[in-house]
Amino acid sequence: MIRFAVPLLALALASSAQSMPYAPLQQPNELVVPVRQGCGLGRQLVDGVCVRNSSLRAAVRRCNARGMRLVNGRCEPRAQKAAAPGTTRPATQPPAGASVPQR
Repeated sequence: MIRFAVPLLALALASSAQSMPYAPLQQPNELVVPVRQGCGLGRQLVDGVCVRNSSLRAAVRRCNARGMRLVNGRCEPRAQKAAAPGTTRPATQPPAGASVPQR
């Protein structure tokens, strides 16, 4: 009985080894792109430096109190709102033949 089982076991191992694929069965998923998490939980990257969120919120409050905004860790003046086109009045000029009063 052992003489019958040994060749059968050897045949089973040899055939299963030959049937193994060369490539892995599950291909890597390319939908997710791994990125570096710069600072971790509770921190933000500002000008290449990791800063605590609480200190960044304090800086925003400080800038808002001055009427400014926080840009890359610095207080900068707020941009002036642009006037809508056609709302500004052109400067009035006297007609071409009119005389200009002398002082």
